[in-house]
Amino acid sequence: MESPDLFSVSPVHGEKFCPKEAVKSCQEQQSSVKRKTAALVLPMRKGPSHADPRVLRQIESEAQAIAVSMRACGAKLAYVAAALGKSESYISLIRAGKRPVPDWFVNPFCHLTGTLLLRQFRDLQTALEVVTARSEVERLAGMLELAA
Repeated sequence: MESPDLFSVSPVHGEKFCPKEAVKSCQEQQSSVKRKTAALVLPMRKGPSHADPRVLRQIESEAQAIAVSMRACGAKLAYVAAALGKSESYISLIRAGKRPVPDWFVNPFCHLTGTLLLRQFRDLQTALEVVTARSEVERLAGMLELAA
């Protein structure tokens, strides 16, 4: 008895192998949402670039960073919503600052818009919070020393 060829497609597809039929039968069926999302995201080959520090310093909120990023790249609300698999109303609420920006949103959004403005803004706010917390602790410690 011959040993089966490890690279043969016969055990999977039978003796009468047709590549066109095999590809169709082997591929997982995708929903229309998955196909649309892939079609929207796949053309984006280049990764997002850093925003100009002069622009970053003028951003006041995550919502503003989202709105500026979308305007700068020309992305419409419908495009962003479809690419992220969310409703337009949900993305609109995030952009307006009426909903918090979830963590999962940041990286895909930056890739869609081609700018890291939102990520940079979040990182800047985190750094400022750490510095502010330290200075507040030092201020309170100084007050306690004076009172003692």
